[in-house]
Amino acid sequence: MKITICGSMQFEQEMDSVAAKLQSLGYEVEKPNSVEGHAYGEAQNLDEIADLKQDFIREHFAKIDQSEGILVVNCDKKGVAGYIGGNTLMEMTYAFAQGLEIYTLNNLPVDLPYTDEINAFMPIVLNGDINVLDKHIKTFPVVYVSSKSPVKHTAVGRGFRKAGLAVQTRGVKVASNVSDQPQSTDETYKGALNRHQALKSALDKATADFYITIESGLTKVHDNHNVFGSSVIIIEKFGQDPKIGIDIDIEIPHEITDKVPSIYPDIGILVQQEYGSTLKDPYPFFTNNQLTRAKILEDAIYRIVIQSTTNS
Repeated sequence: MKITICGSMQFEQEMDSVAAKLQSLGYEVEKPNSVEGHAYGEAQNLDEIADLKQDFIREHFAKIDQSEGILVVNCDKKGVAGYIGGNTLMEMTYAFAQGLEIYTLNNLPVDLPYTDEINAFMPIVLNGDINVLDKHIKTFPVVYVSSKSPVKHTAVGRGFRKAGLAVQTRGVKVASNVSDQPQSTDETYKGALNRHQALKSALDKATADFYITIESGLTKVHDNHNVFGSSVIIIEKFGQDPKIGIDIDIEIPHEITDKVPSIYPDIGILVQQEYGSTLKDPYPFFTNNQLTRAKILEDAIYRIVIQSTTNS
């Protein structure tokens, strides 16, 4: 699970300490850009300051977009205990709108003009103890995913939260028994069924609240177009029949698909080898960093979660 830290850059040392504690508990962590705390003094005028602020806001919002919760480091500042500034308030609002958990390191401020708005987010106050966050997350429903891919786990966590259900994910790596890069909806569907059955078999008697499988492939939709990215997603709530969704997203450029599988086994490996990507995610490289695989999968998962939890 990935947590993004928010707060005033005057609390940078405290943020570093909090990040280290979270990482020791097994969480992925994003922090504000450390340059932000020193950049504004070099700006020449108000317009330059505004441009810098806009860049940092966009950058940090992008980190929240890839997270499942935020932790606000709110220490004492300007004579206010547990200070939360305007910029952090925006980040809390952004996270709240996405259904993410909001934690605060210390007690909430009581004498700010927007104290009521902060309280409305109903953040979970840690009272300085990061273990409280970990214990809280461990109370969430358990979702077993038939993969250890961080992209898939982020998509699952955010897709469920978008539907109003906070979860914790656990991964089991299993084989699809189809090609590394499925070339049709039928092959992708078969791979998803194979993975899902393997997941259930691997868990044996271990129970979960949900089981989920995501199998990605390529699909030919029309002769006038190259193949489109596609996914078959299986979500099974414990004790119920699984729901299966088929999602077709955007057209993949020829310069990528022409090398698969002739040179690379799948397009994820291609972007790792040719572009140095740390994740098996081709979408940023042909959408000017506007789309990610996790975001595309998140929306697809959300729709199926709504189906699987409605009237259940």
